[in-house]
Amino acid sequence: MSRIITIIVGHFKSWYRSKSNIFWTIAFPLLLIVLFGAIFGNGSTKFDLYLQNQDLSANTPTPYSQAYIGVLNNTGAFNIHMVAAGQTVQQALDFVKNDAQLHNRGQRLLVVPAGFASELSATKKANISLYFDQSDQASQSLKGIVFAATNSYASNLSNSTTSIDIQQQNLVTRNIRYIDFFIPGVIGMTLLTTGVFGAVNTNGRYRELKIIKKLATTPLSKIEWILGMVGYQMILATISLVVILFFGYAIFGVTATIDFYTVGLVVAAALLFPGIGMVLANFVKEAESADAAANAITFPMMFLAGTFWPRETLPDIMKIIANFMPLTYVNDGLRDALIYAEPAQALTNTIIALGLAAFFIVLGSILMNWKEE
Repeated sequence: MSRIITIIVGHFKSWYRSKSNIFWTIAFPLLLIVLFGAIFGNGSTKFDLYLQNQDLSANTPTPYSQAYIGVLNNTGAFNIHMVAAGQTVQQALDFVKNDAQLHNRGQRLLVVPAGFASELSATKKANISLYFDQSDQASQSLKGIVFAATNSYASNLSNSTTSIDIQQQNLVTRNIRYIDFFIPGVIGMTLLTTGVFGAVNTNGRYRELKIIKKLATTPLSKIEWILGMVGYQMILATISLVVILFFGYAIFGVTATIDFYTVGLVVAAALLFPGIGMVLANFVKEAESADAAANAITFPMMFLAGTFWPRETLPDIMKIIANFMPLTYVNDGLRDALIYAEPAQALTNTIIALGLAAFFIVLGSILMNWKEE
């Protein structure tokens, strides 16, 4: 029995001396609970819905239309964004498209037409129009809630025979499948993990072998060392991009546009994520701690930066946090360049990623002290 206890004690000592083992055994499950609990635990996910109320009387919403909008609000399922009533439907749709892309919202428009109140009063029947992309799963869920709220409103009017018909209008926003959405996210996630883990692990290993301290005796500068690491990661990033896109095309028929913006984003990501890893490496003095530290940085970004699902479905506080994550801009830019054909948005995200990359590379070179390594 004593020998068995000795073996158990020996293995336990080996376990708690390894920071990565502690991370995967304790910290990782807790991190998943926090992330998924924050995203899904409170059940407060809301859908973006643009609404245009054309049913006005003296430039004021009629009581019927105002009450209907109140019912939609009371569901707690929508973030309602009002569209000016004076616009034509086409103008409203153009506004929705531009505004939704600017704020990363879903493109759905509900129109309460002029005469809504008078038709309910005279004939007990009325129509409203819902414009949405019928291939979008989130929009399908939204449609179901709109139908339920509308039927509830109609049944609560004075005459139980009142009916409100929802005319569904297909709005082709971005005719893509989930796999089309997912592939750029996988590329972004791969660039993140290879960049951060590669930089942290390499520096941790070289620090233990005293290689970094010896570099101080050579003409090599710190910025040259960091750029060399980044150049290596850029080669890996290119290989990953080609392999993932080829696999997506061969297996799932994913068609992507590789252009100047795609190249720019891959270069930006290959600079950015190793730069983050080099900064992180300055705070990780042991090689065993490297994996745990890198995981603590990369996992929240994977789940919150729109890798696996649209950020629109996140709770509001999670959306705000995601806006401060570098992977958010890489994922958005890759989708804009590869799938959505939105060059202006891809360029904006590339510039942001390049700015962050420059910041982290310079910060990493400042923090690194070779003589103390």
